[in-house]
Amino acid sequence: MNAIIEMARKNVDQAEVYHLQRELLPVEFDAEGLSVIKAKHIEGVALRAICKGRLGYSTSTDLTHPAAIVDAAVATAAYGDETDLRFPGHAIDPIDGIHHPETAALSAEQLVSLGEAIQECILADTSDVEIGVSLQKTVDHVRMANTDGLDAEETRSSVSVSLEVTRAKSGDIFTVGDVYKAREIGDLAVADITRRVLHLLRLGVDTVSAPSGSLPVVFTPTGTLALLWPLIIGLSGKSVLLGLSPLGGKIGEAVFDSRFGLIDDSRLVTGAAAGSFDDEGVPTERTTLVESGTLKRFYYDLRTAKQAGVDSTGNGYKSGLIGGSSFRSAPNATLSNLVISTGDATEGDLIRGIKNGLLVDGVMGLGQGNLHAGDFSNNVSAAFLIEDGRIMGRVKNVMLAGNSYDLLLHHLIGLGDRANWVYGRFSCPAIAVDNVNVAAK
Repeated sequence: MNAIIEMARKNVDQAEVYHLQRELLPVEFDAEGLSVIKAKHIEGVALRAICKGRLGYSTSTDLTHPAAIVDAAVATAAYGDETDLRFPGHAIDPIDGIHHPETAALSAEQLVSLGEAIQECILADTSDVEIGVSLQKTVDHVRMANTDGLDAEETRSSVSVSLEVTRAKSGDIFTVGDVYKAREIGDLAVADITRRVLHLLRLGVDTVSAPSGSLPVVFTPTGTLALLWPLIIGLSGKSVLLGLSPLGGKIGEAVFDSRFGLIDDSRLVTGAAAGSFDDEGVPTERTTLVESGTLKRFYYDLRTAKQAGVDSTGNGYKSGLIGGSSFRSAPNATLSNLVISTGDATEGDLIRGIKNGLLVDGVMGLGQGNLHAGDFSNNVSAAFLIEDGRIMGRVKNVMLAGNSYDLLLHHLIGLGDRANWVYGRFSCPAIAVDNVNVAAK
C-alpha cells in the first residue's frame, strides 16, 4: 500500500488508497437443514487519483504490481470528471467496541449451533412452516492512506442472522422474516430472534378482507422503511445540489411534526455501519439531520460537500443502504446508522388507538413511487387488519400510497417508545400515521 502511494505521488496531484481485508464465514440452513458452510477471504485495493484536475479510479486484488494500479487510475483520469477535490489529512479519533476478538474467533460450529437452536425454537411453537436461516461472521480490516498525510486503519467485526419463515397452504403463501446484527454472538439471543417472527405468524393464521380508503396505518419498525425511504433520498446533499429534494433551501424550517427527529450516527457501535472514519478517510460524526421536526442539515461525502461549499459529514461510503460494501465501488454519499426519534407509546398502544386501519410489517418493491417528491407506492408483503384497537387477521393484495413529507408533518399519530435495528442500519420505532391511501383488490 505504501508503494502505491509513493508511486502515485510521482505521477498525480493527489492520491488516496483504500485497502480492505475481509474475512467471511457464512452458514446457511434451508428446509432440509444445514446446506452451506464456506469461509471466504477477500482482499483488494482501490486507488482514487487526481491528475491534471480530473478524477481517476482503479481497483485490484493484486497488490504485487503497484505500477499497474497507478497506471490504470492515471489512464481513467484522462476521461474522468473535473474536480478540485482535496483528500483529507485529518487525525482520526478511534472509537471502542467495533471489534471483539471473540467475534473474530467464532467457529463454524458455534454458528451452526445457533442456527439449529433458532430452528428448534420455531418448530417447537409451530410445525407447519419452512425455515431458512443464514448466519455470517464478518471481520473487516480497513486501512486508508493518501498523499495529504492520512494513514488510518481499524478492524471491525460483527455477526449477523437472517431468518425467513414461510407457511404455505392451498392458495396462500405467508412469509415473515427479520435480520439481526450484533458485535458479539452473545447479543444474538435465540428468544429475541424468534419472538417477533412467531408473533407475526400467529397474527397471520387467519386472513380477512382488507379495507380501502384513506386510513390510519401503524408501521412496525421493519415496515417504516416504506415511509422513510423518500426522506433518506431527500436529505442527501447530492439530491439538494441536483435540485431534486423538496427540502432544498429549508434549513431551519419546521418540515416535520415536532415529535419527529433523525440523526445519522456513524459512531454508534451497535449500528452495523459504525467506524471511526468513512471510506474516504473523513472522521465520522453524529450528524443531527432533523431535530424536533426542524431541518438542521443534509449529509455529504467529499465531492458533494465541496460542490455545496460545506464540510463533509463523513458519509462517503462504498456501500448502499442495505446492500454490502465492496472495495471496488467508488464512494458516494450514503447514510451510516440512521436513528429515528422514539415517542411515549408502545406499539400496542398505537394499535389500540386505531378504530379501523392496518398494521404494516413489510412492503414489496421498496423504493417505488416518485421518491424525490416524497411519494411512495408499495404492495404490502405482511399487513394486518386493525378494528377497534385489535388485530383481526392478515390482509392480502393490498397497496399503500402516500407522501412521506405530508404524513410526517400533518398526520403523525405517534411514535413507539422502543426502537429496533432494521437491517442493522436503521434504529426505528413503530410509526403511526393517518391518511394513508389503502387500496385492496
